[in-house]
Amino acid sequence: MLDRKELRLLLELVKDGRQKITELSSKCGLTRQSTYEKLLKFERMGFKYTVDVNPKDLGLNLTAYVLIVADPHSKFRKETDIQIKNFKEISQIHYILGRFDVIAEVMVRNMEEFREVLTRIQGLPAVRKTETLMVYETPKRERMDPIINAIEKQLAEP
Repeated sequence: MLDRKELRLLLELVKDGRQKITELSSKCGLTRQSTYEKLLKFERMGFKYTVDVNPKDLGLNLTAYVLIVADPHSKFRKETDIQIKNFKEISQIHYILGRFDVIAEVMVRNMEEFREVLTRIQGLPAVRKTETLMVYETPKRERMDPIINAIEKQLAEP
């Protein structure tokens, strides 16, 4: 669990990860050394520094969500898990409840690339059936908003 100063530091980093340690220290009421130690703690916890790029800026013009019905046998599922995690065209994989077992976000340049990825997905050992939802417009793409919201709510608690 993170304390309040760590939450403030994390909030600052999420909003702008390029801030200098002195700037972060000042905003969070920490010493430079303490800030540095907390940053190391975040890294040990698995926090990553990254760049958020709009996929379209790199030519990834097609986003689709592939819903998958999977075979319940654990042998097939384990093998499929290993293989699908290596698909570089898939940005997210979630196990879900409902009619489908898995949802995967696919980002590719065009329909031809998508067909190739879908064929590979459908060829996986545990995949029984797929259904595709194509994205035609993305009016909001702020993946950090829920994180910022959660941190701000925790900081607002007494």
